[in-house]
Amino acid sequence: MIHVLEMPEAAQPRVWFAFDADDLLRKLDGSEAGALHAQGRCRVFADESAALAAFERADDPAWQGEGWRARWALREQLVALEVLADDL
Repeated sequence: MIHVLEMPEAAQPRVWFAFDADDLLRKLDGSEAGALHAQGRCRVFADESAALAAFERADDPAWQGEGWRARWALREQLVALEVLADDL
């Protein structure tokens, strides 16, 4: 499963997933993720392990300042998909 984290400037971060590369391409068609990626405001994680590793890197510059909202959005997605335990 591929995870996509969108971090638009004027809206809350969004996280969504695609089952495979073909599904990802279908979902990207007509979305703003491509433009966000070009601006460095979209991150694509190839699988659950990559998304989890990114979440666990607390010192990642993307998570600093208002970036905590993007990290939290990623956490919520990982919990919803039972990749990460909700043990708060």
